[in-house]
Amino acid sequence: MARAKLTGFEDLERFLGKLEEPRKMAVKAVDAAAPLAEKRLKAEITKAANRKDARGKPYSTGELAASVGRTKTGENELGIYSVVLPMGTDKRGLRNVEKLAYLEYGVKSKGQAPHPVRQRTVNAVEAKCQRVMEETVYREVDKL
Repeated sequence: MARAKLTGFEDLERFLGKLEEPRKMAVKAVDAAAPLAEKRLKAEITKAANRKDARGKPYSTGELAASVGRTKTGENELGIYSVVLPMGTDKRGLRNVEKLAYLEYGVKSKGQAPHPVRQRTVNAVEAKCQRVMEETVYREVDKL
């Protein structure tokens, strides 16, 4: 029968004991990464909506991109999150998130082609957001 002596568990236990507030670290990480997604979604909306309609009039007023914001950081069964989306309504009372859906999926009856912006945003910022969140957590761990 083999015998093994393992050392270092006391150090690990002490270190993990210092991580009493991992939720706070996660909130800081999400808060650090959310502005990247917010900025990119605004840019994608502007790029997709910056065109002219059939009569040659500019399609976009810039209100939709300007309304993009993020929700307060929250928590659910999947973890810590923040949602980046258009907020509020326009002067006619139309919800900005509804306008994003029209832009994203198009309106076939009105001849408006789909201009997907959400997946482009995710593809563009996913790696950057992960890197920023990792760096934030590492900085917080180094403070311990």
